Amino acid sequence: MDKETCLSWIICRNRLFIWSHLSSSPSKDCVVLQLPLDCLDDGAHSNSGYHGTNWLLCFLNWDPTSRGRNKAVQSCKSAGVVLCNQKTRAVTYWPDIYNEGGSVPVTCMLSSDESEVTSFSVDGKSTPNRRSAINTMGSNSFNSLIACARPTSQHVSVALACSSNGELWRFYCTPTEIQCSKVYQDTLYLSSHGSDGSQFVRSKGYPRSLIWRFSPHSMDDSERQFFLLTDHEIQCFSIKLHPDSNVSKIWSHEIVGTDSDLGIKKDLAGQKRIWPLDVQVDDHGKVITVLVATFCKDRVSSSSYTQYSLLTMQYKSGVNISSDVHERVLEKKAPIQVIIPKARVEDEDFLFSMRLRIGGKPSGSTLIISGDGTATVSHYFRNSTRLYQFDLPYDAGNVLDASALPSTNDGEDGAWIVLTEKAGIWAIPEKAVVLGGVEPPERSLSRKGSSNEGSTLEERRNLTFASNVAPRRVSSEAGDSGDRKKAVMNRISRRTSHDEESEALLGQLFHDFLLTGQVDASYEKLQSSGAFERDGETNVFTRTSKSIIDTLAKHWTTTRGAEILAMTMVSNQLMDKQEKHQRFLQFLALSKCHEELCTKQSMIYCIFQLLLHTNSRMHAHSFYF
Repeated sequence: MDKETCLSWIICRNRLFIWSHLSSSPSKDCVVLQLPLDCLDDGAHSNSGYHGTNWLLCFLNWDPTSRGRNKAVQSCKSAGVVLCNQKTRAVTYWPDIYNEGGSVPVTCMLSSDESEVTSFSVDGKSTPNRRSAINTMGSNSFNSLIACARPTSQHVSVALACSSNGELWRFYCTPTEIQCSKVYQDTLYLSSHGSDGSQFVRSKGYPRSLIWRFSPHSMDDSERQFFLLTDHEIQCFSIKLHPDSNVSKIWSHEIVGTDSDLGIKKDLAGQKRIWPLDVQVDDHGKVITVLVATFCKDRVSSSSYTQYSLLTMQYKSGVNISSDVHERVLEKKAPIQVIIPKARVEDEDFLFSMRLRIGGKPSGSTLIISGDGTATVSHYFRNSTRLYQFDLPYDAGNVLDASALPSTNDGEDGAWIVLTEKAGIWAIPEKAVVLGGVEPPERSLSRKGSSNEGSTLEERRNLTFASNVAPRRVSSEAGDSGDRKKAVMNRISRRTSHDEESEALLGQLFHDFLLTGQVDASYEKLQSSGAFERDGETNVFTRTSKSIIDTLAKHWTTTRGAEILAMTMVSNQLMDKQEKHQRFLQFLALSKCHEELCTKQSMIYCIFQLLLHTNSRMHAHSFYF
């Protein structure tokens, strides 16, 4: 979703769909573009993995009447597209998607060894451009892409992409060809110092994010500034928008170091590693917000957790920003805002899938998109941070992206909007965020729930990941934590991989039942998988029932429940959740699973009967609170 042009996009198989999310008839105005086969990879048709891992897209606004913050409500009549496949590193350029003559794409391919760069059009004519060989190490995928139009030029643009091996690439896009060249190499890529003082090879996820200092659609300057986020600092560059454009580094500011006044202080007790994940800048180009994840270990309980925070920096007043600045140009705008103090431990792939958005309602709120498809609005309200997690009744699929509706005057941005995989675009009212926000619970910015509700596979992965990042010290502390560690392992041993397979099978069978109304030997399949072998909280039926119910915020049953339930949207959601849970109970009854539960597990059966015969709307939802 592009905030400036108000255009949304989605890729289905080998086609790119583009439409305006402000249009009253998006299906009529939708533009469909065929992707060149050369830019596809083997996983392009797969729905597995985290969303958006293969594609990066930027819009170029050629329509001067729709430029500017207050004119974005007007439909964009002329726009170009720069599309990049992160894995193949193929860049495709459509000069003008609304003009039939300008909808023919040009593609630039970087070969695997980067010794050859080929630029060709869709008609198959190619022009190989030999370049010097580059010694590559590790993963070489693109992490971020930005683009802007070249002033006084028709359908000519400049795009920049940062690569996982520390490189910064420039793509000069014209209607006939794409000229690509490496313009910067991070010389500190090979080695860096971890927060524990040891040396390690820099993570595959850095450099992390690119972003223009000012909106690329609001200015016609021939020279632009942009920010690059690395594993320990923010770097500012300047680029001249012409074919032989020079990219020069203006300044860098360390945000992860020993001085807490400059950013995030490392080497604190219990702190093991820090990940800057994404960066955003305000409309005036002066306030920079960074999403940060910190891996910590509680020295008392020996438990590992992840802390999510927002670091807000601003330009110092009176600093003259020119080329080759040596003095500090940034300062903290406010103390670090902790979003979630203790969340489950996630792997790097999940952390690097997170994206940050700023500028929606309520004023000053931020929105975080997680790799598993959730959107969480963080809002500082009444002297505390409150979170609102967007979740639709039934399965709307992943949240693919988020943006903010444009303002119709010189005031603030409009409401947050999200693009879902299966249910289209939804707006999040400001009232929902304010009234529906909760104080940060001990859970992640994902659909996985709190850390003490994790599955066996997740717990094992967390322990392995924690041991790799922060090995336990040999000290008297080990003796005190022996019993706790033994208890954790005992709890893990009670949940085997068979339980995970059974729970996944139950979820799939229930999903098929929702679609077809048929049970199709579900009982036999579940019995073969060992689904009936556990009881109590470890029972797969209990956990599935609880997962349906736990998508509701638990604070809705507090003293403020009456105030929130008065909202029509919340009331409708409760009804939908109840209906889905009753459908789950019907599935158990029709598949004869309840008979097995009655025979072997009296407690589970009593819960089932209690929920099955209740007529109260809230009873089923409040049972597990």
